[in-house]
Amino acid sequence: MSCSDFDSVNFVLSKRNRFQDFDKLQCTNKDHTTDQLSVAVLNILKRDCALPLIIGVAVASVAIVSLVTSVAMFLCHHKRKRKRYIHLLNQAITQLQIAEGFAVYLIHSSADEVFVKNNVYAPMNETFKKVVGVERDLVCIGDEQFKVGWNIYREIYRCMGLSHVVVLVLSEGFANSAFCDQELDIAMQLKKPIVLLLKDRVSIDELSEPIQVLYRTNVRILFEYEHGEYVLKTTWDNVCRSILQMI
Repeated sequence: MSCSDFDSVNFVLSKRNRFQDFDKLQCTNKDHTTDQLSVAVLNILKRDCALPLIIGVAVASVAIVSLVTSVAMFLCHHKRKRKRYIHLLNQAITQLQIAEGFAVYLIHSSADEVFVKNNVYAPMNETFKKVVGVERDLVCIGDEQFKVGWNIYREIYRCMGLSHVVVLVLSEGFANSAFCDQELDIAMQLKKPIVLLLKDRVSIDELSEPIQVLYRTNVRILFEYEHGEYVLKTTWDNVCRSILQMI
C-alpha cells in the first residue's frame, strides 16, 4: 500500500461496523507482505503522505539558513573591508597633514609636459588637496620642486624620497626617454609603489621588464583621446583615494 491508498483505507475504517468480516480484511504492502487493516496501518499511510512535505520543509529550511549565513558573511566581509579602507585612508591623510612630503611624484617625458600639467598635475593636485584637507601641493612634478643649481639626480632622490607613490606617465615620449628610465630606476631603488598612467597606445613589449610586469598585473590610470581632447576613464577622486590607500 502507498500514500494514494490513504483515502480508501480511511473510508473502510470509518465504515468498519458495516463489514461483517472486517477483522479478516488485509492489505498488501509494497514488499508483498500483508497486514491486518487497522488504525496503525492508516497512521503509517498518513506518515508516508506527510513525508514529502517534511522533506520539502527541511530542504527549504536548510536553503534559507544557508542563504542567511551567506548574506551575513558577505555583509561582515564588506563591513571589514570598508573599515580597513577607511582606516588606511585616514592613516594616509593624517601622515600628509602632519608631515612635509608629497602623495605622488610624477615621472613623465618632457614631450608630454603640456599634457601632464593640464590633464594630470592640475586636477590630481587639487583633488589630493581637497581630500587631505591641506593647501600645500601634494603632487611633485620635478622642476617646480627641484632646488635651482643643485645636482639634478640629488634632487630627484630628495623629492622622490619625500613622495609616497610614483605615477609614471606611459607614452611614446616616455618610451624614447633615457632620463625617464633613470627616474624609474631611482623609484625602484627607493622601493616606491608605482602606478602606470597611459596617455597613448604604446608597444609594451618594447618597454623594460618592470614596466611590463606592472602593466600586466596592476590596474592602470587610463586616458582616451575623444573628440579632440584627452578624457580620464575614471574620476580623480577614485584615483587619489586609491593612491592614498597605498601609502
